[in-house]
Amino acid sequence: MLKYITIPVGAFQENCRFIINEDNLCTLICDPGDNARELYMLTEKYGLKVKAIILTHGHLDHCGGAADLAALLNVPVLGPHKADEYWLHNLSMQASMFGLDDRPPLTPSRYFNDGEKVEIEGMAEPMLVIHCPGHTPGQVCYYFRESGLLLSGDVLFAGSVGRSDFPQGDPEQLISSIRTKLLILPDDTKVLPGHGGESTIGDEREGNPYINGYFS
Repeated sequence: MLKYITIPVGAFQENCRFIINEDNLCTLICDPGDNARELYMLTEKYGLKVKAIILTHGHLDHCGGAADLAALLNVPVLGPHKADEYWLHNLSMQASMFGLDDRPPLTPSRYFNDGEKVEIEGMAEPMLVIHCPGHTPGQVCYYFRESGLLLSGDVLFAGSVGRSDFPQGDPEQLISSIRTKLLILPDDTKVLPGHGGESTIGDEREGNPYINGYFS
C-alpha cells in the first residue's frame, strides 16, 4: 500500500508530494516546485529511497526545483506529456514574470502518453497516466488504483478547477478532461491537488460548482 506526505513549497505554496511504498520506503516525488535542498534533506532524514521525480505539468511552481533535486538524488525526471515542452523549455521566462530566481530549461528523461501504466521499480503498484489538457496542453494526472490516490496537479481542486486563462489554456478542454477522464474514477478516490486541500472524486462530482455550473 502507498502512503503520501504533502510538503507545500515555494512562493505559491504548491503541494509537492512524496508517494511512499510503506513496505520498503521506495518513493516517487511529484512536482517539486521549489526548495530542492529542503526536500532532499527530508528524504535523507526519513531514509526514503527515491526512484524518480514525476511532473504533472510545466508551470514553474510545479517543476522549478526538479532539476536541482534530481541532481541531488541522482534520479530521473519523468513526465508530463510532451505537449508541455514549451513550458519546460521556458522556465527562465516564467521565473522573470514573477520576479523569481532564474531557472534553466528542463528536459525530462521521458515524456508520458495518455493511458500509460508505468511500472517503477520498488513501488507497490503501477501508476496510470491520464492526459488532462486545459490548464496546460501537456498536463497529466497520476492515478494509483489500488491505493485510491489521484495526483490531480492543477486540473481538479477541492471545490474548484484549474485556471485556464494562461497562454495555451482552454476552459472547455479543461472541463471536458475532468468530466470524461477523472469523474469516471471511483467515488472514494482521494484527490490530491497541486494547491490547497484534499477531496474525493465523489465529493467533486456532486458538489463542485465549476463542474456542475458549466453543464447546467
